[in-house]
Amino acid sequence: MHAKKDKLSLFLFIDAFGWEVKQRHPEFLEGLIQDSKPLETIPGYSSACDPSIISGLTPSEHKLWSSFYYDPEGCPYKWVRLLHFLPDAIFRRGRVRRQISKWIKRRCGITGYFQIYSVPFEVLPLFNYAEQKRIWEPGGLPHGKSIFDLLAEKGIPHHVHDSDITDDLRFEQLMSEVQNQRIDFAYCSLGRLDTLMHAVGNDHPDIGKLMQWYDRKIRALLDTAEENYKEVSWYVFTDHGMHNVTEGYDLIADIESLGLEWNKDYVAFYDSTMARIWFLDEKARKPISQCLENHSKGRILSENELKEHGIWFDDGQYGDLIFLMNSGTQIVPGFMGIKQVKGMHGYDPADLDSYASISSSRPIPESISKIQHIHKLMLEELKIRNT
Repeated sequence: MHAKKDKLSLFLFIDAFGWEVKQRHPEFLEGLIQDSKPLETIPGYSSACDPSIISGLTPSEHKLWSSFYYDPEGCPYKWVRLLHFLPDAIFRRGRVRRQISKWIKRRCGITGYFQIYSVPFEVLPLFNYAEQKRIWEPGGLPHGKSIFDLLAEKGIPHHVHDSDITDDLRFEQLMSEVQNQRIDFAYCSLGRLDTLMHAVGNDHPDIGKLMQWYDRKIRALLDTAEENYKEVSWYVFTDHGMHNVTEGYDLIADIESLGLEWNKDYVAFYDSTMARIWFLDEKARKPISQCLENHSKGRILSENELKEHGIWFDDGQYGDLIFLMNSGTQIVPGFMGIKQVKGMHGYDPADLDSYASISSSRPIPESISKIQHIHKLMLEELKIRNT
């Protein structure tokens, strides 16, 4: 039997394992968790949260918020407008669109996560894509450094998940690295829970079964780590929670009813939980603002709110006006999906179901209160000074 290596730090990310979901499953890692707490998330989706976790920066600083932004001149896939003439019955299907997404990704040399979701083909060429590079490696962020830049600079042996394989295989790969003592640090993102809750909501019996599976996998991983390292520290955390969707609402119809001309007066991107609007002609600002100011299904986020949450962009990159839907209400149809789902995130961070969670084998400092603070814990584990 080989000698134990000195130390291993494990950062295990379970997508959408929010604080409220964790509270419903107290048996998860029972007896192993020394400390746990809720964390405030960032308005938006994983496209905003994940870069913040690995960098300690807000979207305003690292420049990644929502996936798509208005940029018809810089869009690298303008040619997809030709697909507009193909039959909707085929090209609205999720499986077909996933294949088209892979094709666009390869052709444009995009290495980051890329999906066209349900964005209409005639609309897609108006929008560029923010995550051009894979964020889980050095140089992945448009601005600032991530933990992976620092790991490379310091020459620290580490493991990061392969985004293109299943959670089972991600555990297998990480287990192999630990057994062979090849790493000092690991960051492993796991996505099955997020996928399940989008399909069934946040309180379905199948969630308990999946949490039991995660529990077994993580306990086995920790046992192996203890056998091969003198010191093992670990953190299980997430980027956001999950809400049950209670209704779908056609916000697009409200905007289109104003009689303004698309791509002349305004353009908009309709995410699942928010509308982001760019005013191409100032005459569009007043009617759209009036339509949304007292809307029963959501509210306009003020400049102060956007700055408070770190999602204010002076150049309006992600929209001149941001309208956030009420929690539990999904824009249907929208550019991210044409059908209502059972679970969704990306609502008001103040809502209980929005809160992320973190659990650890160590005490978690009081100063760790937001998801971007997880970066501090990584630096402390690696004894790297934040410069």
